[in-house]
Amino acid sequence: MRSCLHSVSLPELPILEVLREAKRHGYRAVELNAETLPWAPPHVTPKTTVAERKAIVESANALDLTLPALGAHIPMVDADPASRTAAIAFVSGCIDLAGDLGAPIVHILSGPLPQGVSRDEAWRWFAEAAAETTARAEKAGVVLGVEAIAGHLFHGVDDYHRLRKDLREAPWRVNFDPSHLIVQGENPMRVVEELADEVVHMHLKDGAGRFPEFTFPPLGSGDIDFRALTDRLRAIGYNGAMSIEYEAQVYGFKLSDEEILRSGRAFLSSLDVA
Repeated sequence: MRSCLHSVSLPELPILEVLREAKRHGYRAVELNAETLPWAPPHVTPKTTVAERKAIVESANALDLTLPALGAHIPMVDADPASRTAAIAFVSGCIDLAGDLGAPIVHILSGPLPQGVSRDEAWRWFAEAAAETTARAEKAGVVLGVEAIAGHLFHGVDDYHRLRKDLREAPWRVNFDPSHLIVQGENPMRVVEELADEVVHMHLKDGAGRFPEFTFPPLGSGDIDFRALTDRLRAIGYNGAMSIEYEAQVYGFKLSDEEILRSGRAFLSSLDVA
């Protein structure tokens, strides 16, 4: 397992500085954020220039950091067909970007169920989008991961099983974020026990409460047993990135960049993640 920092944890720093700070604190990898959030602009997008892509690769190589994943999060089940087409184009652009950066994994989400749209109809849209972007990723030599998100159409462990049934031949995989499961009252260990062979990347973010009344507090102060999850993943052969995704500031837990970096790396060390 490799210690990793999700760049969304440091939204105010330019990506090259994020890389330098991650190295200074002993991380071995940096996950790249391409999602636009209310509190965090993206560090990379399909519009990232050739020169910027080259600078990121050169900096990561010089610092001996890997770039294990890129988060291409954008709602993919909007009721507007043009928005769905644009979302697929965005993810496809992120796949090309990941290829240029040497990032082997791109992960996606569904987005919330649109008002006035049946779950089955929205599910069909997402399955079609997942199939198309998985095929695009496969051609680019990139793995596409799907992340279950609380409050979204695709939100739980059973959704992984349904999508695998619907897309039997598509080689999509699981981006495992236990925080979104725990706040829905689900047991994150189900992912480990039922989908272990599918997990390609993991986010470390704690969760407390129950959706929609929940928080993502600092690691170690929520309801997730990360030791149990990590030990079981290690036992069954997972050797991918363990990516610190700090979003606790959104819920009132404001730490400095230095504190986020230091506490995240210490938490990984407590789990015996190098």
